[in-house]
Amino acid sequence: MKSDMPKVLFEANGMPLLWYPMRAAAEAGADEIIVVVGAGREHVEEAFGKERVTWALQESQRGTGHAVMCARGALEGFQGCVVVLCGDAPLVRPETIKHLHSRLLETGASCTVLTSNVTDPTGYGRIVRGDSGVSAIVEEKDASDSEKAIREINSGAYCFRWADLDGVLDDLSDQNAQGEYLLTDALALLLEAGRRVEAVVCKDAEEALGVNTRAGLAEVSKVLRERVCRRLMDDGVTIVDPDSAFIDPRAEIGTDTVINPFVVIEGPVRIGMRCRIGPFTHIRGASELGDGVSVGNFVELVRTTLGAGSRARHLSYVGDAKVAGEVNIAAGAITANSDGKMRYLTEIGEGAMVGAGTVLVAPCRVERGAVTGAGAVLTKGKSVPAGSVWVGVPARPLEKGARKSDG
Repeated sequence: MKSDMPKVLFEANGMPLLWYPMRAAAEAGADEIIVVVGAGREHVEEAFGKERVTWALQESQRGTGHAVMCARGALEGFQGCVVVLCGDAPLVRPETIKHLHSRLLETGASCTVLTSNVTDPTGYGRIVRGDSGVSAIVEEKDASDSEKAIREINSGAYCFRWADLDGVLDDLSDQNAQGEYLLTDALALLLEAGRRVEAVVCKDAEEALGVNTRAGLAEVSKVLRERVCRRLMDDGVTIVDPDSAFIDPRAEIGTDTVINPFVVIEGPVRIGMRCRIGPFTHIRGASELGDGVSVGNFVELVRTTLGAGSRARHLSYVGDAKVAGEVNIAAGAITANSDGKMRYLTEIGEGAMVGAGTVLVAPCRVERGAVTGAGAVLTKGKSVPAGSVWVGVPARPLEKGARKSDG
């Protein structure tokens, strides 16, 4: 990756690569998730500090087999099945992990390995099949010309009976082209011991894709974006142009909402039903939008709540704001939410109207049914009373034309 940052922290569709196999394992029903970390481990542990995970340290990176050895302490006394996944392979699905496990139990195998048939197998270990299943997995550096022609590849995902795997780990050798202890060699040892190894072919070849380059990162990110869009569309969301939509996998969007082109949604954003978003809209930071909200061209929302029926359709920035329902935020309005050190809250009441080009310097309030005139600057700590009209710089009450409070 040509970077000092651990590869598993590179983001694909808004989340670190490692987040995806961890989530897939959890959704598949894993009782415990053990993450083996090495170089840059402090950054990885900090990034996932809130997750329920057991950390295992691999002080020197000596191969995939050695990595599993480093997890032994966390598995002491365990007698069940272990799924091994790669932290840089974000496309494996929970249902695929379940299938690996169920196939292991059905066949009585010691191991099931996830494989994929690809057009270009360069860089991947090849699956050599025999009369009774997998007979070998050969790494590309060790493969003969005939083995390199095989298009069925090892995805790097496995399900093992832990007792069987643990019994052969000490027999692994680093006498190979990589000079590493390879987990694929454990399969060879199991086969030599008369154990059975089964291959489970990916339903979608893309599941086997890992990330080794920036180009590979872009490739898997595209697949992940497509998956999110497909899931949302299947749930009743209209996405006008999925190719231009960037939607965080944690986002929740209600039915009959329309996502127009060039929308970016980052973080655990929640959007209600019958909303219209975009084009060219950026929503982030756990923002929440009620039903029937309209957010349009070149509007950015961050850590903001918009109540049902509220509108911000043009050229606005609304950050750290609590906006009630049926509020209209006109073109060019902004909430000035930070003084460079701290962020402050702006509150806008039910049915208020924020005029074009208004600047609301937080903390401040615009009460129920109040209006700010075009270009008004409401200074820090000020509150526009319910039903009143404030104009000017700094904003002050309009002597004539103030609206009667509706309570």
